[in-house]
Amino acid sequence: MLCRSYHIAFVILSFLFISCDLFDTRDPEQPDSGNQTLPIAFTKEILFSNFRDAFQQKNTDEYRKLFSDTATHAQRFAFMPSASAGTRYSFSSWDKSLEDDYFRNIISSAGISSSFRFDLISIPKVISYQSDSAKYSLEYLLFVPHNRGGVTQQFVGNGDIYVSPDKNAIWRIYRWVDFETKKDSSWSELKGQFAK
Repeated sequence: MLCRSYHIAFVILSFLFISCDLFDTRDPEQPDSGNQTLPIAFTKEILFSNFRDAFQQKNTDEYRKLFSDTATHAQRFAFMPSASAGTRYSFSSWDKSLEDDYFRNIISSAGISSSFRFDLISIPKVISYQSDSAKYSLEYLLFVPHNRGGVTQQFVGNGDIYVSPDKNAIWRIYRWVDFETKKDSSWSELKGQFAK
């Protein structure tokens, strides 16, 4: 009788092991890219927070969402470089697509394991405000550990950022004017160097 009980227990446990696939290999998980989905920018404050976070995370999908697109916005994104960088690089047709290209290029140059830093030296100040748009002035400090020789890895400057909501009430950057505060180290310099 005892032998029969052991035999039944053995059969039941064998069945459980087989049915649970305990010894089957599983599909490998995708590597963690570190990129997160950021909150939808239903406010200007969220837009600026996403601006910093997308840059620091090297999150190309979320970075792209920051800028206006004529499919959903009245304005086409435009970047106006600092005067110094504007004379050295071609910014005449800078749009959302080129913004995306430069961002991918700096990520590629810096490598996946590097850390970007984007600090706002002061809280963005409202220069003008209307119900459907705003202009902010900000001071920034960037650190981008790229591998391109002869180009600084630290960038400082000022920017005027124009924002407004698209037809889905999501705030976007539609115009960005950059100003140099230290020779050849503005955000324009970074974009000019990595546009290609």
